[in-house]
Amino acid sequence: MRIAPRHGIFFGIILVVLGSLLAAVAAGENRPPQTTALTNWLVALNTFRHAGALVGENKLTDARRELAAASTNLPSPFAAMAAQIAAKIAAASAVGTNSVGAGELRTRIKWCAQLHSYDAALRLQSASMPADELEDDSTYAWRLFESGNLSAALAEYKRRLAGEMVENFRQNYQDQARLAEQRAANLTNATYSLRLVQQHYLRGLEEKADPLGAVTELYRVLPHARDAREAVAVQEEIIRCLARLNDEDGRDAWEDKLMRDFPSDAEACANVLLERGLRFYNAGDYARALSLLQKVCTQFPNSGSYGDAQYAVGLILHKQGKYTEALAEYQKIFDSKVNDQLIDTEKSDDYKNYRHRTALRMSECYEAGQDFARALSYAEMARDRYPYLSYCKNCMRETREALEKRIEMLRQKVSPAKSAAKAD
Repeated sequence: MRIAPRHGIFFGIILVVLGSLLAAVAAGENRPPQTTALTNWLVALNTFRHAGALVGENKLTDARRELAAASTNLPSPFAAMAAQIAAKIAAASAVGTNSVGAGELRTRIKWCAQLHSYDAALRLQSASMPADELEDDSTYAWRLFESGNLSAALAEYKRRLAGEMVENFRQNYQDQARLAEQRAANLTNATYSLRLVQQHYLRGLEEKADPLGAVTELYRVLPHARDAREAVAVQEEIIRCLARLNDEDGRDAWEDKLMRDFPSDAEACANVLLERGLRFYNAGDYARALSLLQKVCTQFPNSGSYGDAQYAVGLILHKQGKYTEALAEYQKIFDSKVNDQLIDTEKSDDYKNYRHRTALRMSECYEAGQDFARALSYAEMARDRYPYLSYCKNCMRETREALEKRIEMLRQKVSPAKSAAKAD
């Protein structure tokens, strides 16, 4: 009689424990995603800047040790960046560059700049270089701008503009002078920061394109976005910059954040799903690619991402040899409202040509199924009804020549079939 209550208590405890475990699992499934990846770049940047300051203080051993530690502590890709500069410092130290000559000094200035420690670079530069050598340094104005000395940067850009004959560089100096002049009054202006990113950090005419500097500026201005439109534009640019850095974890984290923050923004969400789907496609993971791309097509049929997603769905099925299914998906392009002359300045400076490309792919599907008559019909459709358009005249000529060869090849395959039909 005493055993039953004990068993009841025992089973009660088990139920409580199981309930707690199930609750923990459920909580884990619903736990907000980790956000550390959002700022991996910031942790790395702070490490780089400190190491650069050490270089500027002639503490090369300390700088190398800090970067060597960062090469194992920082996430990808920043660990590799730290390792590269640590190796350069170690190699230079091994040949005795502690006796600082002009060449060694320029190398250290370059390290400081690569580590985004522009104050340290300028201190070394201004303390050791004569005025005429500073004037010849193509990165001097950039470093003045990055250190916050906007008046000096403005004066330097204007000086360079006055003596520049090459139009591309003249335009660049004009843009940089304008940015320096407007900087102080636009510290909380997201539109200005987006322009700064494109015309300063990513242009790559003075220094190499600097997506890490761009992310720093975008992250700083994001809280000042005036509305959802500006916030989305800033976050999308952050994602693109992290992609350029090969910071995949950061890119994915910001994509997740964008969809969480703006679930009703069809364009932004569709573009995230499209980009992820295309990444899986390029990696050969067709199952996950197809799932994401089909979601774009069904949930966001009126978005600017629809055309690329729908075409890619057909292409995946095409590559898998599922020609009937591919044809059905390709057909949806013709029935949709996609704009064949759309230009995506972020990815290409040419027309999309959705229907032209789709007609060619359908021709290939029919050819694979030995239906040469329909293959010929769609090839002719690509030539006559949906001709290829491009800003590149050579591209248009080569595409048309290749298409004419294809049409002639298909005609030769169709003719024997017609002759056999007549004989029967």
